[in-house]
Amino acid sequence: MTKRKPLKDCFVKPGEKSPYANLLVDLAFKKAFDPDKPISRQNLINLLNDLLGPQLKRPIVDVKTRNVAKNLSGSKESRTAIFDLHCEDDAGELIEIEVQIRQLKNFRKRLAFYASEMVANQAETGIGWNFDVKPTFVVAFTRHSVFSDDRIVHRAAVLDLDSGEPFVDTYNFTTVELSKVPMFIEPNSSSMSKWLFIFRYLNRLRELPAELSEHKFEQLTESSKMSNLTKEEFEAYQKVYHKEYDHNAMVDGIFEEFADEINAKVASSVQDREREMARNMLAEGDSVEKISRITHLSEEEIRKL
Repeated sequence: MTKRKPLKDCFVKPGEKSPYANLLVDLAFKKAFDPDKPISRQNLINLLNDLLGPQLKRPIVDVKTRNVAKNLSGSKESRTAIFDLHCEDDAGELIEIEVQIRQLKNFRKRLAFYASEMVANQAETGIGWNFDVKPTFVVAFTRHSVFSDDRIVHRAAVLDLDSGEPFVDTYNFTTVELSKVPMFIEPNSSSMSKWLFIFRYLNRLRELPAELSEHKFEQLTESSKMSNLTKEEFEAYQKVYHKEYDHNAMVDGIFEEFADEINAKVASSVQDREREMARNMLAEGDSVEKISRITHLSEEEIRKL
């Protein structure tokens, strides 16, 4: 098992380049999560199960590319998915999933449009089709702010307004606002939090930190190395990456300020947990020195509790 450094020692320094690609560039995302290759297919299954866990009835065990039958609108912009996927859960049930990484006007309405196309494209010709529509999920990663609250992930479905119970399982949405992901992670953070951290900061790391020492993340980072790109892919990646960087440079600065605010909230929460742990240890009769060593609080802070 590779001995890994803590997070604070794993970010690239000024002038250094990360060995990892930015997963928000289409080419890099498709390389790391290609459903047609065994390792990257497993990366994709891991991501979908961890991200959609609260919405899935059963875990996904297989994915394959879905051939879009038709573009119902005729618009060139209406097919902008990174992946259109047929997914199968461990009970053999099928789920349709579309993955988006886009900055688009009318963001939420576009997601509804994409879902409606996925549903309509399931229709079969002839008179024998019984409208057995499979559940659809639209997963959208965005670098820009969409919602005004502090939540990073928003989930939506069609519910009965009075009971709050699902009305149909046909339409499901998951949006991820990466601008709100803090530059902070712990070993005991949820798998979803770790995935979000990777999407936001992977291309700022020089190596995988100890906080992410899990096989699925080690496998992902191996799939995300710039050295895996062919010369042609590297040139295409650089072209898109610099175009995106120039377009978003000013806005990214605003996001960094927002991220700092979130980081401060997270740090405050961690300190609250450390103080609570220290109080419990004091009640058990542990020494101030031992408590300081375990909680990382100063001895002076502990004596004031």
